[in-house]
Amino acid sequence: MGKRIMQVKLEQVNFYAYHGLYPAEAKIGGQFLVDLTVAYSIQDEITTSINSLLTSVDYVSLYTIVKERMSIPTALLETVVMDIVASIRSSFPQVNLIEIKLTKIQPPIPGMQGNTAVQFRWEV
Repeated sequence: MGKRIMQVKLEQVNFYAYHGLYPAEAKIGGQFLVDLTVAYSIQDEITTSINSLLTSVDYVSLYTIVKERMSIPTALLETVVMDIVASIRSSFPQVNLIEIKLTKIQPPIPGMQGNTAVQFRWEV
């Protein structure tokens, strides 16, 4: 039988946070969206269902990790996503793939209409 991979996702999770290089961003803050995918292998070929969080990745715990890190003002979004990945790795050692995208909604760039984002992928 082929490799079996389970994914757990948080999609379009909205936060108001104070990330950014510029003093106004740290003072005023802004809207951010987080998209997170965490994957792990299902090793047991007999398993046809998952009935316990002990054999899964709890999306409430994932949300808590993201929420706690988003509450810490940080100059660079790259640092934020890498810290989130490190926390997930230490909390869920069975995970073999983490992909996160952090979008800053309407950043304070003169004349720009749209969003900016950083995306980070860690894979075993």
